[in-house]
Amino acid sequence: MSNPADPGRSLLHRLSRKTNFRTRSTTTRNHDPQLIGDALTEFVDNVGWQQPKALAQLHTQFADVVGAETAAHLVIEKFEHTELILRADSTAWATQLKYLTPVLLEKLQQAAPELGITSVKVLPPTVRRTPGAWRVREGRRR
Repeated sequence: MSNPADPGRSLLHRLSRKTNFRTRSTTTRNHDPQLIGDALTEFVDNVGWQQPKALAQLHTQFADVVGAETAAHLVIEKFEHTELILRADSTAWATQLKYLTPVLLEKLQQAAPELGITSVKVLPPTVRRTPGAWRVREGRRR
């Protein structure tokens, strides 16, 4: 089914079967050259990937939005509904950034209005649990 002369067509065919992607109407000429950026933008809009696209753009521009020094100590953990959850690399930075959440929220809302961020939560670093000498072997004492 795949055409070796046009591998992109078979990829587009597979993607359009899995999603609700529809090509342009038959009145336009689909074989005319089109810029790849325009084609990808149209594809993302038709499939409904606007929110993941906006989140990816925010992730790439994160250092410009919050500042380079802050971005060095902060990472985007996840985005749930309208809440952006960030994780700091130390408890000191987490505490300091909790006081700055209104400023962070304003900057993030201006940078990505498509996401509709209503709250920002800054979490401390996770505890790293490594297996060590305190493990009980075979569940019995010796």
